[in-house]
Amino acid sequence: MVYRAAVVGCGKIGSEFADDPRIKDIYTHAGAYSVCRDTELVAVCDSNPGKLKRCASRWGVKYRFDDINDMLAVQEPEIVSICTPDPTHYELIRTAIASPSVRAVLAEKPLAMRVDEARDLFRMAGRKKVVLAVNYSRRYAGNFQNLRKFLQSGGIGDIQAISGHYGNGTRHTGTHWFDLVRFLVGEIRRVRAFDRLHEAGEDPTLDVHLELDRNIFGYLHGYNSRDFSIFELDIIGTLGRVTISDSGHTMRFHRVADSPYYSGYRSLMPFKEERGGMVDTVLHAVEDLVMCLDTGAEPLCTGRDGIENLKIAEAALNSAKEGRAITMDSE
Repeated sequence: MVYRAAVVGCGKIGSEFADDPRIKDIYTHAGAYSVCRDTELVAVCDSNPGKLKRCASRWGVKYRFDDINDMLAVQEPEIVSICTPDPTHYELIRTAIASPSVRAVLAEKPLAMRVDEARDLFRMAGRKKVVLAVNYSRRYAGNFQNLRKFLQSGGIGDIQAISGHYGNGTRHTGTHWFDLVRFLVGEIRRVRAFDRLHEAGEDPTLDVHLELDRNIFGYLHGYNSRDFSIFELDIIGTLGRVTISDSGHTMRFHRVADSPYYSGYRSLMPFKEERGGMVDTVLHAVEDLVMCLDTGAEPLCTGRDGIENLKIAEAALNSAKEGRAITMDSE
């Protein structure tokens, strides 16, 4: 079966990254639906006339709309991607879920700006039997799936601590990092955040101290994204270490070995580096969504994951505001 798909939001992740000469893989929603053999991109939607025209022309889409309600009523897509700015996600995802033709929604992160809104979307999708997935893209990358198996098999022994670096908002990019930690290491149970940068707006970039299951502690360092982009995660175990850098495109592996510098000492020595494994993530997300529609399985990144990641971000924001640690409640 070929599913009718539509993209709402024709910006970078919706379409424009496909024209970046440095991006060689399938990194946009429009590109993924156009390439996937089980989907047909039948409509695109954006309030910006220029972006809408360029996107429709780029992918050869006949039907273009500046209003999601018109698009849903006229084209009746079965899958809808929401790729618009973060504050618009809740209303647009809700509108898509409510449409009689829609069977699945692939949302860009965060799912919403508030946990109660995310919960509302999750419950609504459940009632309507709509598959709700969130594009925390590293879950769909082969290198990260392999890394998860490696860590779960004891590849670096018992995990002792994690640390990371990010920028561009606790909800916007911070939830990406929280999701990756949950995917690779375990659940985050307690946070204490600090507003060191004092950024304006409703999504400041915080520094966050974290406590996880199995007595694992971590720290996430925030940076001003106007200076540079950064997304890194360092995982240290009793037998080794994995360092993720370049937004996930590079992984460096270390293992405990005799120090080449000091007799009688054991050190974390590098033994392997992997590059280039994070490819076609949006295409894999679309393929996973199609598999869910065909089989009834859950997506690799569910609406429930979207809620959990947003809960951590919201707890961090409240922690920084109130000057205290906050323990996560069970969903």
